[in-house]
Amino acid sequence: MRRIRAIESHHWLLLSYVTVLFGCAIWMAVLAVDSFRATHGGVAGAVTVEDCVYADTEDGPEWTCSEPFVSTDGAVRIDAVKLKPRYGEPFEDGATVPGRVSSSSAGTLHTDDRAWMWATGLMVLFLGTGLYHLRSELRTEPEVATPPVDPELAAISARARAFLTEWEHVFAPSTPVAAAPAPVPAVNAPKRANLAVGKVLAGWLLLVLTIVGTVWHLMEWERQELESLTGQALGTVTGARLGAENRIEVAYPDTTGAEWRVRWKPVDPDSYREGGQVPVRYDPTQPSEVMPAYPEFFEIEPRGRTVLVELVLLPGYVLAWAWMWRLGRWLLGAWRRGRPAEAWVLVAELHWGTEPTSFWLELRDADRIWYQRIVWDRRLVRLLAGGAQLPLSVELRRCPGLRRMYLVDVPGVGRLWPASTARARPPRNYHLRPVELHLFGHAESTGRHLAILLALTVLVGGGWLLAGPATAAYLLALIGGYQLWGGGAPWRGFYALRR
Repeated sequence: MRRIRAIESHHWLLLSYVTVLFGCAIWMAVLAVDSFRATHGGVAGAVTVEDCVYADTEDGPEWTCSEPFVSTDGAVRIDAVKLKPRYGEPFEDGATVPGRVSSSSAGTLHTDDRAWMWATGLMVLFLGTGLYHLRSELRTEPEVATPPVDPELAAISARARAFLTEWEHVFAPSTPVAAAPAPVPAVNAPKRANLAVGKVLAGWLLLVLTIVGTVWHLMEWERQELESLTGQALGTVTGARLGAENRIEVAYPDTTGAEWRVRWKPVDPDSYREGGQVPVRYDPTQPSEVMPAYPEFFEIEPRGRTVLVELVLLPGYVLAWAWMWRLGRWLLGAWRRGRPAEAWVLVAELHWGTEPTSFWLELRDADRIWYQRIVWDRRLVRLLAGGAQLPLSVELRRCPGLRRMYLVDVPGVGRLWPASTARARPPRNYHLRPVELHLFGHAESTGRHLAILLALTVLVGGGWLLAGPATAAYLLALIGGYQLWGGGAPWRGFYALRR
């Protein structure tokens, strides 16, 4: 029998990434199949360009054009199809573009007969990456079945063990051996909250504040863009239902009398016919920067900068929400009554890495063993370096929730805060080992410091250019928040545990 390994809460971030990869793989598969059918056995013909939509991509400006399709023999006619791939420059209205469609009901004209090859390659790449990560998260583990025990053999084994125990007493040495003094439990030692919780709260609040600051800065930038549209004009609809998106073309004059044209997608295409009028607002210094006076009647695409900032903020939203949920569980668990248990402090190392990455606790409670990652700080390091007796006599306070999670109170040390849920098996990607005191005190190399500093400088500079200083501070807070999520309260890495 095999059993699927349990999924912890912090694995949902990776599963979301896997879902995106599978979605991209499906998208590439649909494109590859459609392109292959069009290239090998599709309908050949040509289109007459009616409308081209501007798109601001990472590779620069691109245009997606759409127009009616007519086959070479005139037997097949499609009202509107989109051209694949995109183009760096728009086609002139009325230009003829040859290509092939996959069927008489297709919506895409393929002009590149090799598009299905690179689409298939990307599909395999996305699918393979997603399956690799999914396999690591849903890895099945063998479930060892206990073989049946013969009652007669079990009785014989019990009698043999009892016989050996009796002879150990017979041959016991006459000189008493001095027994090692039992460790004195620090039951009455003062309990104080570990300072790590202050660092956690500060990191979470900093992440939330920088997210709010970035959103405010983006809204302020968009407001300033709209305030620059001080010019007003009355535009005339010169074209209706253009292309596959049923857009309209509006011609409007600027302050000098020059005529400008713009295309928008109305919410209700039937409300705008040729010859109709549309009020517009534009920037007198740059008449091409224009917006409808009533944008609620149109589907205005957000600017590329706005979309990019929202994508950058997405992991911050997820992490802030996840931390708020975990802090809520901590707060409710702190009010619960604790029960005694024993704990061993372990250091985790990645199987493919060379350095420790986190601290874990091996908790023994009522003949059961649980493994839980904790938020560590220098107080915990000082405890271990001081030669504390292991196992530690602790109190466990279970946090409410579907998955088991414990607040661990160590007398005389403070509270060890959980950085993960408790699991019945050791983590698969790590190797847990006892803390070796002789590894403490090694300094970090200068090259590593410079590499980290260079990476942070590039990250902060990119965020500053993208949306100002608020985004640069947000990216730093996001890195700190991710370190806190993994249990690293000092935000300095495991400098004290370097080999």
